[in-house]
Amino acid sequence: MTVSTADPATTTGSTATGSALLGDSRSLHRVVEDLAGGVRITHPVREALADRELASALSAWNSAPGDPDLFVASLFPEPAQVSHVPFLPKERLLSPREKSAAAEAFAQVLESCEFTSGPAVTAFEDAVADLAGMNCAVATGSGTDALVLALRAVGVEPGDEVILPANSFAATENAVFACGAVPVLADVTTDGNLDPVSVAEQVTPRTVAVLPVHLYGKLADMAGLRAVADRYALRIVEDACQAIGVTGVGRYSDAAALSFNPYKNVGLCGKAGAVVTDTAEIAERCRVAGYHGFAPGRKNVKCEAYGLNARVDNTMAAIGLALLPWTGLRGLRRTYLARRYVEALRPLAEEGVLETPVFAPDHSWHLFPVLVDGGAPARDALLDELARRNRVETDVYYPVLTHRQQTPVRERFFGRARLPRTEWLHDRVLHLPLHAGLSLGEQDRVVEALYAATRPGR
Repeated sequence: MTVSTADPATTTGSTATGSALLGDSRSLHRVVEDLAGGVRITHPVREALADRELASALSAWNSAPGDPDLFVASLFPEPAQVSHVPFLPKERLLSPREKSAAAEAFAQVLESCEFTSGPAVTAFEDAVADLAGMNCAVATGSGTDALVLALRAVGVEPGDEVILPANSFAATENAVFACGAVPVLADVTTDGNLDPVSVAEQVTPRTVAVLPVHLYGKLADMAGLRAVADRYALRIVEDACQAIGVTGVGRYSDAAALSFNPYKNVGLCGKAGAVVTDTAEIAERCRVAGYHGFAPGRKNVKCEAYGLNARVDNTMAAIGLALLPWTGLRGLRRTYLARRYVEALRPLAEEGVLETPVFAPDHSWHLFPVLVDGGAPARDALLDELARRNRVETDVYYPVLTHRQQTPVRERFFGRARLPRTEWLHDRVLHLPLHAGLSLGEQDRVVEALYAATRPGR
């Protein structure tokens, strides 16, 4: 099944003009809607490192007018040979141009031998703060480090309680444990993100913070969570590791944690992360706690009892600076593919076979989830059918919920957890291939496989 990229009734040559594109999720959503309608994009793109390749691509298109479908096709080159559709092929995490840029950056660091400390760290932090639209960024060795530092910086101490969802990656709960604090699970809304009502029900005198996760890249109800936090004098740290570039991240919280893991939307050549915040004091606490408790600007002089070795290396920061220019363009590809999935699967959604996410501007499209009617048995059967008969690889993120993990602390911390919506969603979710290197032909194959598997004989 081939999915149309433009409405044939749209007049070719119509244009979209307006305010500058910021490269955030809201701007990318607007661009994709225009592209899908066959509208030429003439919005100016702001001058920022993260938007450089996006600006270049749109400028090249505007300087050589042509069919919008041809421009879209240029964004999604087909792989040389497609015997199957992998969920996330490692060899395509970076494009050839990105690999060359990363290699050149590493070669420069290799020449200088400034592997751990160096000028790239500050430059990378400035670029990340600009990307996030925040005053401060503190680059870290991983997204997990960013979560730990942010929690400590807002005052989470041993014995405190932190409210979080159960359907996230283990790093979310582990960051709480690393602070000596107690993770408390709350239920989610129908989009999989923390439910402010459920969060309020879990507040106790020991609760200090709320740790929402923007699951799969979808922004949580931060205004609702902020209202609960204000009511009970709680702090908020966002786990935005899947939501880089999403409009609104950091707006209602004390700090947000980002991840630059190679598998994330903005992936580097190793692990890295960042804390972003508008509060200089929180940023300073993160810097101190992230480097052995040393006083800023004073070598090996401590101002805190202890700290971690959680700073980003100059090597990874230099590679980050080399790869950040593709951020907006990679986001555009993901957003376009997400809309294409939603439109192509609409008949199955209307029949109640699958439920797709709403195509909305508050999403990074880190993952594309669908809900399968019939629960886990039907979901698992569909996953196997797609892989066995159609050679289309799908996956389930994350296979085991926090309170279902068979760990020594399960009963102690999570034995009384009642999370009906979390469990209902988790038993039905299936993730389709969606990454910046996915081609339109591969996506068509995924869609065709879904129709064949859910409409046998039709």
